[in-house]
Amino acid sequence: MNTLRERLQELMSKHGLVTQQDLADFANVSKGLVNQWFNGETGLGKKPLIEFEKKTNFSFQWLAEGSGNKYKSGTNNEIVGKTTLSNTTILKQYDMRASCGFGSCNPDFPELLRTIEIPNNALVELLGTQNLNSVELMPPDGDSMEPTIPRRSITLIKTDIDKFQDSGVYLITFDGYTYIKRLARGKSGVIKVMSDNKRYADSDFDIKPDELDLLIIHGKFWKALPLDFIDI
Repeated sequence: MNTLRERLQELMSKHGLVTQQDLADFANVSKGLVNQWFNGETGLGKKPLIEFEKKTNFSFQWLAEGSGNKYKSGTNNEIVGKTTLSNTTILKQYDMRASCGFGSCNPDFPELLRTIEIPNNALVELLGTQNLNSVELMPPDGDSMEPTIPRRSITLIKTDIDKFQDSGVYLITFDGYTYIKRLARGKSGVIKVMSDNKRYADSDFDIKPDELDLLIIHGKFWKALPLDFIDI
């Protein structure tokens, strides 16, 4: 399929979406923007692509450009979600870095690096739950969020949270740079972006109300799994 309209129609068919309003709700955008997609007036931006990546198995590149593999690596059009068997759950890690310091640049179409299949009974022992819907793996880059996020750890991010809710640690992209940082509400609509490690207070910054269109919230930090290495 060579046009964005045709690719979106296939996505709608796969997910039972009938109207442009259905697609707008699915992508968390306005119906007017969907109409522009269908009329060829504009392409898909990063925010709707992130929504589609969370909710479908179509690849970033195919949806945006019509090139490359139609489906994400390691999936096909019959696999939906993270649970493949009744007693196992799959977690995914993409080729993205989340800086705990001054921000990381990431590709527009990150590749799937690996999947980890974990028995559900092990999940209960490790995390206290079997429900890992909308949870993704993200390795932190740096130590500015210690002790909350140890430098040698893997973070679990809840990707179904895509808006600032309250004070907490979020995975965000701001002005093209990706961070794991603590967000807090400031005065006059300002969002404060802070490090937990006070040695890195000089990397803290504010996002002003007129800059909110530069902010993408990918998810909220849930847990960190420390990686302890043993020298032999």
